[in-house]
Amino acid sequence: MALTRLQAQDGNIWSLQKCLEHARSNNIALKQAQLTTLTGETNLAESQARRLPNASASTSAFSRFGYFVDPFTNTLRQQNSLTYDLNVSGGVDLYTGGRITNGIEQSQLNLAASRAAEQQQDYTLSLNVALAYMNILQAGELLESSRLQLASTTEQKDRTEKLVKAGSLAQADLYQLQSQMATEELNIVSAENQLELANLALQQLLNLDLGTPFGIEKMELPDPEGTFLKLALDEIYTFAEQNQPSVQRADLNVRSSEIDIAIAKGALYPTLSLFANLGTGYSNGRQQVIGFEPGEPLVTNVEINDVPATITTPQFQPIYEPYSFPNQLSDNISASVSLSLRIPIYSRRQTLSSIERAKIATENAQYAADLARQDLKQTIQQAYVDARSAWFTYQASKKQLEATDLTAQNVEKQFAVGLSNSLDYLVAKNNLNRSRFDLVRAKYTYLFRMKVLDFYMGKSLGFGE
Repeated sequence: MALTRLQAQDGNIWSLQKCLEHARSNNIALKQAQLTTLTGETNLAESQARRLPNASASTSAFSRFGYFVDPFTNTLRQQNSLTYDLNVSGGVDLYTGGRITNGIEQSQLNLAASRAAEQQQDYTLSLNVALAYMNILQAGELLESSRLQLASTTEQKDRTEKLVKAGSLAQADLYQLQSQMATEELNIVSAENQLELANLALQQLLNLDLGTPFGIEKMELPDPEGTFLKLALDEIYTFAEQNQPSVQRADLNVRSSEIDIAIAKGALYPTLSLFANLGTGYSNGRQQVIGFEPGEPLVTNVEINDVPATITTPQFQPIYEPYSFPNQLSDNISASVSLSLRIPIYSRRQTLSSIERAKIATENAQYAADLARQDLKQTIQQAYVDARSAWFTYQASKKQLEATDLTAQNVEKQFAVGLSNSLDYLVAKNNLNRSRFDLVRAKYTYLFRMKVLDFYMGKSLGFGE
């Protein structure tokens, strides 16, 4: 059952590359890191836009009752009035004590730190997927070895049955072989469970539905050859220190904290800003003359040479109509430009406290960077020692297997001709089985340890590369 999951199910075979790609697309922690990077990109765009002017438009309507001075006709009115104001204003900071420039640089550093954190999350996820994949391969190989051993014991049991019937061996020898078969069947069940758990661990890492058929691409990993690492421990650490995103992120955070100090100090300097405003408006009380019409003539009594006379003077009255909305907007335009200089004098210690907090944060960020390097060094030291120990264990396990294999072959030949009993045979066989299992475990333990070192040396996490 478990072995079929290791081997093949049409359309559900997962290579290591497919596992890595799926993990990167579905891992929640990595998605969160990616969103943090997107936030950093937004923050950078916002900080860069602070160099640009800001602009806004506004409009308002007023309904007035009773006496008031119309702002557009400058006359005292008593009738109801409706007026509109339209304004466009803008401003730009000309000098801010370097806060805008420093803010842009800090946003760039924070974005780079977010990308480093995302890369570190990707690296760690990839390593965990590769190790989980190898764990399935190891469990599958142990299961295959258990089945081969049961087949060998079954074959030996069949021969023993014939020898018992022929009277060449005692019935007790057959009973011992049957007991051995039961033990090996139990070993198979245990190995199947281990393989199932290994599959479960990888599926959970990939965030897969456990009801989905799943099996990995079966492959034979080559036995380790040659000698242990040619690289020295210091060489591995030097490379990792220069290339590991965790250290890069810590250093970027230090630089960002240093800029925080400069930003806080910027509040000590004056701020110079330029403002501009353009406005217009409309009033329904404003009228315009469109012509004249005859009115009551003006009659004046005068004397001409002591003779009374009447002079009639024609009068004309203006004809009014409301001033159109577009014309008023055009006629009522007004504009203004102003400079504003803000000089800080006393801020109740807010600026000084901000500077002190920024300095403390910078020192703390430096400690965090030192701690990141210390953790990296200790982790690599441990990984190096583990890999070297696993290498020597693998070499010793190979020699042990060679010795127990020769012993088992010799005892099996003697048992076949009746020169040794079943107890000697089973002891030799069990020693051989343990040696085989030990070698498989030693092999994969070494490969696991080397995969961790490959991670810190920037090598591919694939197999056979």
